[in-house]
Amino acid sequence: MSTKNLLVELFVEELPPKSLKKLGDSFSEVLAANLKTLGLAAADAVVTAYASPRRLAVHVSNVAAQAADNPYRKN
Repeated sequence: MSTKNLLVELFVEELPPKSLKKLGDSFSEVLAANLKTLGLAAADAVVTAYASPRRLAVHVSNVAAQAADNPYRKN
């Protein structure tokens, strides 16, 4: 299965400067953990967090280009 890079960027209201690092790290950790749990990101995926007063972003490498079929998924 092929893999790609994923960039998720959230535009937000003004965030407090003192909280930027913590918010960026939390967002990246939760996103990466969920991608790995769902089998969409490899265990060795590189996760990089970015944060500015009006944006939170995460770059994840080694993400599946397409989700595998799941016969138990309800439509």
